[in-house]
Amino acid sequence: MRQSPSPRFRPIASLPRHDAGSALVEAAFVLPLLISLLFGILIYGSWFMTAHSLQQAANDAARAAVAGLDATERRALVDQSIAASRAAFPAPAAQTISIGTEESGGYYRVTLSYNLSNAPIFAATPVPLAATTLQRSAVIRIASQ
Repeated sequence: MRQSPSPRFRPIASLPRHDAGSALVEAAFVLPLLISLLFGILIYGSWFMTAHSLQQAANDAARAAVAGLDATERRALVDQSIAASRAAFPAPAAQTISIGTEESGGYYRVTLSYNLSNAPIFAATPVPLAATTLQRSAVIRIASQ
């Protein structure tokens, strides 16, 4: 059996109930969190795509360097490979990718660095990134020991 409200709460209990604005209030609480989550997914997805593309460019450049007979020819092949990879690079300002090569002990290393502040999507983001400069490298064996 339901008890009637105490006399003190009867005026509140007798008020009509309106649920029309409840969805709007709930959306006001959830929407900022949802937008932040989606923005973070977009930023980190772009970061991982850029990192993956940079690693692929380093791998392709290292593979191209295998055909070179000396250090000068290997570097020219690396530069040609990176020039071809820049066209497919997902982030803008791919011309600012710095290239480093090193040869030691029968191995050849290609190192690529890309400053994320060159890309507008990363430069103005409020989301903290794992690193502001992406650096990826690939190593190949060029001579048997």
